[in-house]
Amino acid sequence: MFRKITILFLSLVPGAMFASDFDDVLNTVLLNNLSLKYTETENSASIAELKAENTLEAPEVSFESLWGGTEEAGDKRNFSISQSFDWPGVYAARRDAIKKTSAAMQYLREVSMIETRTEIRVALIDIINVRQRIATTEKICEGFRTMVEYFAKAVETGQETRLDYNKAVIERINSERELKSLKSEESILLASLQALNGGKPVDDIVNRLGDRYPRADVSALRPDRETLRMKDPAIAASRASLEAQKSLVKAEKRALLPGFSVGYLHEWEAGETFNGFSVSVTLPFLTQRRKAKAAAIRLEAQNLEQEMSLIRLASELQGEYETALGYQELLREYRGVMDDDSNFELLKKALDAGQINFLTYMQELNYFLAARRDFLDIHYRYHLALARLQRYE
Repeated sequence: MFRKITILFLSLVPGAMFASDFDDVLNTVLLNNLSLKYTETENSASIAELKAENTLEAPEVSFESLWGGTEEAGDKRNFSISQSFDWPGVYAARRDAIKKTSAAMQYLREVSMIETRTEIRVALIDIINVRQRIATTEKICEGFRTMVEYFAKAVETGQETRLDYNKAVIERINSERELKSLKSEESILLASLQALNGGKPVDDIVNRLGDRYPRADVSALRPDRETLRMKDPAIAASRASLEAQKSLVKAEKRALLPGFSVGYLHEWEAGETFNGFSVSVTLPFLTQRRKAKAAAIRLEAQNLEQEMSLIRLASELQGEYETALGYQELLREYRGVMDDDSNFELLKKALDAGQINFLTYMQELNYFLAARRDFLDIHYRYHLALARLQRYE
């Protein structure tokens, strides 16, 4: 009988199989994700606004009609149309800034895609983790249910005590309570995945996902600052924004140069008509100096932000890499013990031989089951670190 119970407790460690559909599932959710579509739409709107700001002011049309106080004075009418514009070089500088801003936004879209992809990858890792824990706990529950059945019959025949039966029942209740908690956690994770999937059902996606982690080589994920400088779109976006800011500084400086307004005039008075033109000059340097200075300071801040972003990203990824290496070493040590099911066999033999009582057996069994749970947790945290390191994959 205990041979059957012991077998139910075995094979609780994740096997050597890996989920072959993990990347397909990841790409499916990414394709359905609405945040990326929102980011793209928002960026398009921002560029459209910038282009709208770099157009000429609307022409100004005016009409004036005056009535004379006497019949001899007659009436008088004026019509004019004028167009105002900044110094011509301002528009070219702004166009250049818009072009570079558009490039920066494209890089930022890639950043958003990387972050969303990482978020989805972590969500899938979370689901795999809870599924592995559920599978393990279900086997534990099955083992305790079988044990309760055995003790129920053994108590009737006087082979076991009622106290041992009660202990088995309590262990079964505890394991089933844990199973219910894990299934609730799974439901929450599936709801979060559905949100990432654009609100679409995820049943088919989760079935394809399975309960095995994707294969990954931590040694190939070691971060390098210079590689990040050239590869990460966030850094590229910062560089493009820096160039756009330089163009904006140039535009603000040129905006300090005189602006012009040119107009056509038509006047009718006492039966006579008059045609002509008007020219006016604005002197923005009297009021716009601070704006140009602010743009120059913003440029300096953008330069510092670029370097800070690189340092911050490199530090975060280096931390994840060191964490992954630490968990990898722990897994290597654990596997030497967790892959060996002799502990359960030895416990069973000791109980059958009367060397330990049922209470000791349960204490030792729970000890090794707790170790299995720790192993699953380390396995999960290892793949969680890998998921963050795989930001470019």
